[in-house]
Amino acid sequence: MTIKKYSEEEIKQLRDRTDYDRLKKMTDEEIEENSRTDEDSLTPSDDDLKKFKKVKKDGR
Repeated sequence: MTIKKYSEEEIKQLRDRTDYDRLKKMTDEEIEENSRTDEDSLTPSDDDLKKFKKVKKDGR
């Protein structure tokens, strides 16, 4: 997998390709299943989520 870095300005200029009408019609289960089966998705597993640490808004 290749990681590409974008500047904040480049990110602001990216086109949103989300199909919000389709998304609104999907159940949470359908969204999760699509995320799990998408080879480009970085959906964390339950084990991954257990390793996450809370971060306060000030970055601590």
